[in-house]
Parts: sequence; C-alpha cells; structure tokens
Amino acid sequence: MSPPLTPSADEARRLLSDELGKPIYLDARNWLVDQLHKLMDWLSQSPQPGPGGAPLSTGQGLWIGFGIAVVILVVIWALAGPLRAERRQARELFDNELRSSSDLRSVAAALAASGEWGPAMIELFRAMIRSLSERVVIEEFAGMTADEASALAAGRLPEFADRLALAARDFDAVAYGHQSGSAAQYQLLVELDAAVAAAKPTPLHSRSESAVSVEVAP
Repeated sequence: MSPPLTPSADEARRLLSDELGKPIYLDARNWLVDQLHKLMDWLSQSPQPGPGGAPLSTGQGLWIGFGIAVVILVVIWALAGPLRAERRQARELFDNELRSSSDLRSVAAALAASGEWGPAMIELFRAMIRSLSERVVIEEFAGMTADEASALAAGRLPEFADRLALAARDFDAVAYGHQSGSAAQYQLLVELDAAVAAAKPTPLHSRSESAVSVEVAP
C-alpha cells in the first residue's frame, strides 16, 4: 500500500492561508496565519532537533506540521458551523418579529424622541417593510434580509430603488455593523417611509399594449 500523499511546506502554508483568509474567521485569522506561517517556516528547516536531541528528517517535520495543521483546521471547522449559522440568523430582518407596522412605527418614534437613533432606524425600517407586506406589495419570507426586502420593494416601487437600497445599507450598518446612526439618517428614513406609504406600486404583471391601426379599404 502506498503512503498517503502529503503537501510540501509551501503547499501546506498556502492551503492554510487560503482557509484562514475566509471572512468567517474575522480578527482571529491574522494571528492564526502568523503563527502557522512561523510553524511551517520552522518545520521546513532541515535538520530539525527531535526528542533527545536526535534530528528530524524533512519528511518527519512535514508530517508533524501537516498533522498540526489538520488538527487546527478541524477545530476551526467545528467552530465555524455555529458561527455561520449565528451570523445568518443575525442578518434576518424580522427574526420572528410579529408586531404590526403601526406598532413598529410607534416604537421607532419613541426611540427617536429619546435620541436613540440607531434602534429607531431599525424599528422604522422594519415598519416600512412590514407595511408593504400588509399592503400585499411584497411578500415576506423566512430569513429575509434587509437587502432582499429593499430589492423586492424596488421591484414594485422602482422610483425609490436607490433610496430603498441606501436604507437597507443603513439598517445593516446600525443593526450589525455597530454604527450608532444619526438624527439625519433617521429623518431620511422617515421621509422615505412616508413616500413609500403614499406611492402606488406597479402592477405585478404589467403588460404594455401598443395600438394597432388598421386601414380599411373602401
């Protein structure tokens, strides 16, 4: 039986860098990459001192490095699954939110009156989207994000497409980007909410009909 193929030190370093370069690992990736690069650099030197002072061969060093890399990747994989699931859930617009648009607007107004602009923007954006759903302009679905909601709304209200996209970005920035929001951003959202509420959506199945002139011979 032939032994399993093992990557070279350079290949192992590249594979680890590619994996740890994914956004899911966030701030920890830089530290891990740095430490693993140091490890692979150390192991790629020949000869390496082993237990009792006996030198390690290059092959033994690579096997040790590969084994350590596999263990680290398994740990990261085990942690990344729940983290991805948590981030996906966090991006949901409503996340089992059952309040009506009127209730959400009332909460937004109360928060704004207290100067809590970020939370007020979150509730008002939800109110605007929930109102469109109540009017059957768009249809909510499980896991819908702010971007998806604004895209659906823009499909029925194309004249507001840019403002809806901006509102969705502001929502994500405040809800998940740790930005505080501002009175000016909230006021823009108030104006957009009022304009959207008064707007007439385009038909779901619009069809343009061209007039056909028929000349009748005498």
